[in-house]
Amino acid sequence: MKKVLTAALIVLVLSTVCVFADAKGAQKGYVIALSNSFYGNSWRKQMVDCFTKSAIQAKAEGRISDFIIVNGDGTQNTQISQLNSLILSDVDAICINAASPTALNGVIEKAIKKGIKVITFDSIVTQPDAYKMDFDFYGQGKTIAQYCVDKFKGKANVLIDRGIRGSDPEIQLYNGVMSVLKANPGMKVVAEVDGEADAATSQSVVSNILPSLNNIDCVITAGGAYGVVQAFEAAGRKVPVIIGANRSEFIKWWIDEKAKNGYETASISSEPSIGSVVVWLAIHILEGDKVPNSIKLNSILVTNKTVDQYKDLLPGTVIAQDYDEQFVIDMLKDLNNR
Repeated sequence: MKKVLTAALIVLVLSTVCVFADAKGAQKGYVIALSNSFYGNSWRKQMVDCFTKSAIQAKAEGRISDFIIVNGDGTQNTQISQLNSLILSDVDAICINAASPTALNGVIEKAIKKGIKVITFDSIVTQPDAYKMDFDFYGQGKTIAQYCVDKFKGKANVLIDRGIRGSDPEIQLYNGVMSVLKANPGMKVVAEVDGEADAATSQSVVSNILPSLNNIDCVITAGGAYGVVQAFEAAGRKVPVIIGANRSEFIKWWIDEKAKNGYETASISSEPSIGSVVVWLAIHILEGDKVPNSIKLNSILVTNKTVDQYKDLLPGTVIAQDYDEQFVIDMLKDLNNR
């Protein structure tokens, strides 16, 4: 009888362990976190929405057990503090849209040493062991600056409305723009403002500087294009060629102006739906799949020939494709076969 009870107890214990293991295997027990350094513009809000949607799906499918989202105030110190808290909460992966390419390296190294997978995306870092997924922002900058050079035959007064200062995308985009403008001395940068890739902020800072500026031929923006439009209109000045960043309000204004008077410009941006991609990428990393350390996604360029296809873009959104897990599977297969 004692042997039977002992055997039964062993079976019960093993069964309990197996049930836990099966549950852990089904759900992986993984907790993933999003550390978003800045939440103050439509691109970042849409990115967080995309992350949330895919994380909810992954949780419902049993691919993760839970997820955490932490939004910062745009400062490095706040994000470092939030990352330290995430490390203490013992998450399995942290997806980071970074406030700085270098300032977070120390805390990221700390996370990695603890066994946490770190994926930096959109605004990436230089820490060598962190995964990185972003866009060719330098190339974006060159593309839009070259558009201005070609349109004005190498001679124009340019106003630059910069994005989120200190972030890697803003640095790369600006450097790309300036590499082209400096190579064309006739393209004179008459002023720079900090619009933080936000329409309301851009309208305010451009409105403040307009009285001190005479002729402006072209404005290169990083997300606040419609705010720039409003600033010129409120000042009773002709709206110059404004290079956009695929925000819906500017796209719709552009379509209307194109129909009325043939307004012509260009717009380019990364996609906030990278927030969806990073969820599935984190899961595949946690599951042990082969993932390159660095991944580049494509940006969307809009021209007068293509802008009309975005006429139904929802208010407050940025042009973006829907990405699912299959996109990540196909992407990894392609990257690993190169």
